[in-house]
Amino acid sequence: MNAIYARLALVYFVTATIFLMALAGVLLITAVIKASAGVLSGDPVNALLDSIGIVIIGFAVVETAKFIAEEEIVRKRELRSSVESRRSITKFITIIVIAASLEALVMVFKANTEGLSQAIYPAILLTAAMFALIALGSYQWFSSHIEHDGERRETAPQLDESDDSIRASERNPARRSGSRQSR
Repeated sequence: MNAIYARLALVYFVTATIFLMALAGVLLITAVIKASAGVLSGDPVNALLDSIGIVIIGFAVVETAKFIAEEEIVRKRELRSSVESRRSITKFITIIVIAASLEALVMVFKANTEGLSQAIYPAILLTAAMFALIALGSYQWFSSHIEHDGERRETAPQLDESDDSIRASERNPARRSGSRQSR
């Protein structure tokens, strides 16, 4: 049963990756056509800004397809450690943050040509992207500290019950010196 599931999952991931790359290609062609039409019609700034926005969305789609291909098709593995999961989450959130930031930047330029009232949505989008970046940094910091604490606990020397005198002398230096004098 696991073999059937693995095969179906692989087929799905390959199909999804190919489909996403094809969609990104269509977006790129659309951006080129839109930019060319805008330049020829006499409204190059808006057409180019729209084309840049479309290319940015295509970039996010390509990066998502690449992420799926790397994680699910090429490596064919599950996330077995916290380091691997942290890397994967970092890649994925970074794709989102970059795409949202670039889209917000394009929208700011468009708002500059259309009026200040149009700047609210780009500002909210940029703020959301920055919060996502802060959340990613927090996740990285907390998960690395948890991982290091876990490693310290695993590598710490384990004392057995016969070492009670060692524990007592570690807690009480006077007792340690007294025990040496009595020997």
